[in-house]
Amino acid sequence: MKHLMLTTALTSATAFGVMAQTEPDAMSQQDGAQMAVPAFFASDLTGKNLYTLDSDDARTLGERDESEANGNGMSSADRDRMRWTSSETFLAHRDSWEDVGSIDEIVMSMDGEIRGVLLDIGGFLGIGATTVMVSIEDLHFVTQDGDADDLDDFQVVIAMSESELENLPEWDDDQLHSGFEMRSDRQQDQQQVELQDQEQEQQQDQDQAELQQQEQQQDQDQQDQTRDAESSVFGDDHMMLEGEDRTADRLIGADVYDANGENIGSVDDIMLDESDGVSDILVDVGGFLGIGAHTVRMPLADAQIGWSDSNDEVRVQVMMTADELEDMPEHQS
Repeated sequence: MKHLMLTTALTSATAFGVMAQTEPDAMSQQDGAQMAVPAFFASDLTGKNLYTLDSDDARTLGERDESEANGNGMSSADRDRMRWTSSETFLAHRDSWEDVGSIDEIVMSMDGEIRGVLLDIGGFLGIGATTVMVSIEDLHFVTQDGDADDLDDFQVVIAMSESELENLPEWDDDQLHSGFEMRSDRQQDQQQVELQDQEQEQQQDQDQAELQQQEQQQDQDQQDQTRDAESSVFGDDHMMLEGEDRTADRLIGADVYDANGENIGSVDDIMLDESDGVSDILVDVGGFLGIGAHTVRMPLADAQIGWSDSNDEVRVQVMMTADELEDMPEHQS
């Protein structure tokens, strides 16, 4: 009796019956359960009849398996699970099944990997059959109902035609002696999971950092708005002047306030651009009655200008402190 046991990496089933009636997508959504892994002897698989189903639905199932495995993060457990949970797809075309042969052997390498399943295709009672090897992932285990207790309750179906199987390279026992390249799919799967976990943690850290930055910016904006409101020198009766309303007669002599709302001087004069528009203002900072004042030049665009209709008063506020203004180079006439 052969004591080689095949295990199926099912992550959501605790018994054959559960496997047979649960769809892969639904199963993959179950979280947190610690599952048992069904097993069977290789001798239970060898000798079983092999059926083919050459249908678009069955082929699409295999293409989905390959596509998701290559590009969409499908784990080896998901791929294994699909082979046991696709009964409805195959039973929908039960009349199209063809009995084309049987399972002959399991090919396993010394690194513990199942390298393939040998199939005897055609012939009569094993005579004249063509032996080919397919991946165990190409086989689907189909049950008629959800009460499957062991492997005997399953039928083995492959989504290929008989001619396609016969056109595969014929198996030669010399391949056992030439061996197979070492592979570590399970290790690669684990590394992929760890890499995805790392990427997820990095993304979470990045999202958290961006959220903190947004909160800090919102706090800063709120502080700026509060400070601006507290330091604003313009009342409800002030109308903000823009463009051509910023005339020389309104600007010259107007009181100047700094970013803290303190009166720090007045507009001594203006500078005109090529189109005779006001481009800069000369501000006398400090001093007393104009004596000892420090005159600086600054762009008009850096100032806010408000005019009160009630007393015809013009106020100029700049977003610099008195100390910053006094540190600026003095304007030379």
